[in-house]
Amino acid sequence: MVEKATYGITAVRYAGAQIVEAMMGLIDSSQARWDLRPAPTRLTEVVDRLVEGDTVISLFPAECGGLEAGPEVKVDVLPEGTETLALEPEAPGRTLKDLPRF
Repeated sequence: MVEKATYGITAVRYAGAQIVEAMMGLIDSSQARWDLRPAPTRLTEVVDRLVEGDTVISLFPAECGGLEAGPEVKVDVLPEGTETLALEPEAPGRTLKDLPRF
């Protein structure tokens, strides 16, 4: 059995109102450190990871200076058929728009 990977998103880049890139890195299996530090990743690559069954979580800046795990990231399809990202579930202060921009 192949273990699925867990990725973390620490920031997003928008073009207008649409997400076009995310700072995404590979998290080790204990979720204590990075196996691969976050790097700019095209939206299509993030969607591919999700479609392949990997887990992608949001990581928000914590008051202590580190990162705090937020909701999982899911694929969302806009009314015109464009794929984008959404958090499942969203909470005040824990939406994709609350992540830092790069």
